[in-house]
Amino acid sequence: MRFILDSHPDLACPPETSLTAACAQLMRVWNTLETAGADEPPATDAAGSPRALAAVRATVDDVYARYLRRRGKSRWCDKSLGSHQQAELAAQLYPEARFICLYRHCMDVIASGAEACPWGLHRFGFDGFAAHNPGNSVAAIGSYWLSTVQSVMAFEDSHPVMCHRVRYEDLVTAPEQTAAAIFSFLGAEQVPGIAQACFRMPHEGNGPGDEEIWFSDGITADSVGRGVQVPAAALTPHLRNAVNDALARLGYRTVDDEWNAAAGRIDVRADAVPSQQAHNTAQPRRSLEADETARMIEERLRSRPGRDLREVSTLWPAVAGQTVAVVVESAHGGHAELRWNFPASPDAVRTDVSPADGGSGGQPVCTIIAGLACWHALLSGEANIVTEMTSGRLRCVNRRDPRSIRSDELHAVSWLLGLASVPLVRAPSAELAGAMAGSA
Repeated sequence: MRFILDSHPDLACPPETSLTAACAQLMRVWNTLETAGADEPPATDAAGSPRALAAVRATVDDVYARYLRRRGKSRWCDKSLGSHQQAELAAQLYPEARFICLYRHCMDVIASGAEACPWGLHRFGFDGFAAHNPGNSVAAIGSYWLSTVQSVMAFEDSHPVMCHRVRYEDLVTAPEQTAAAIFSFLGAEQVPGIAQACFRMPHEGNGPGDEEIWFSDGITADSVGRGVQVPAAALTPHLRNAVNDALARLGYRTVDDEWNAAAGRIDVRADAVPSQQAHNTAQPRRSLEADETARMIEERLRSRPGRDLREVSTLWPAVAGQTVAVVVESAHGGHAELRWNFPASPDAVRTDVSPADGGSGGQPVCTIIAGLACWHALLSGEANIVTEMTSGRLRCVNRRDPRSIRSDELHAVSWLLGLASVPLVRAPSAELAGAMAGSA
């Protein structure tokens, strides 16, 4: 957003200045000094006197006038994370200003925030929310998102003429059309091709802002839907309900119990039109790479000795007669799925592996989803399945035991694939014990 605005011939958008926070502080200074020794209390930040507002605006006008002269442009923009907190004051200072309200799906924000803060939530305004949600980064960032979104939407509701809503997903899937709508709202001339040209133009980098963009050469939609890896169960029921209310108002998909079961590239917009979903349909649903990896998994399952297949329901009784889905996601949004049907008892010989659309087996009680790189790392012994789960690279949606990481279904599939050992805390059958002793 900042690069696009800053690339317009009339608009200058510097790095994040926290301008509105600075204005609020100046208002506090003015109100404190103006009322020193007076009987009335200081005015609130958003209800300053006309003289205070004029004084603060004169200060801002002065510094930005010099900035605009250096840039050779006529209008300035401010894109700062905390602007929503003092938006009312900004509207008082500049009654003819225009506000672009930028949103992104909550779960995608959580995924991005957790990736940007792997060693603790100490940036982007997360700190206070992390303190109120100790040990739960999903709830912390989700609470941050909800607080911010509610603030911005409330400002939109009270200033509809001054505001223009933009969703991140619309910006990255249809950047030219979205930019054109923004310039129309601002009363600025159209600049066709600006979504690509903005990466070839110089921009000041002497301040805070998006760090990844300096190492990008174009706009992509690759991050849309990545929030599917965020465990929905980590959102407390009250928080999830409030988040879903806000998501619905913004035209997004809400977060339900099947959120983590979605496979392939998903569109988090509930109201996306077909042209906006082009990035999802450009690649076929099926992926040759995913199909090949699914066949590798199938061959490994089929290669297990019959005694191992029969022993599963003894070692893990809960899986007897159950169906598990194994999903392989490609990097381009396609995916392949196979279903494994556990024998109903140790005496049952028949087990099935079938494609998801093959009509064999029932509704899976458990779905295990991972990308190509993750599956290859697991099958080659280079990764641990629990580590892949906790990192979000592998998702296990267990409908029987949704809160358990090491569910029976996951452990049984892992053992059959050679990714886990027999749990020695369980008593193996005489046949399996003899086979283990023979192997030793």
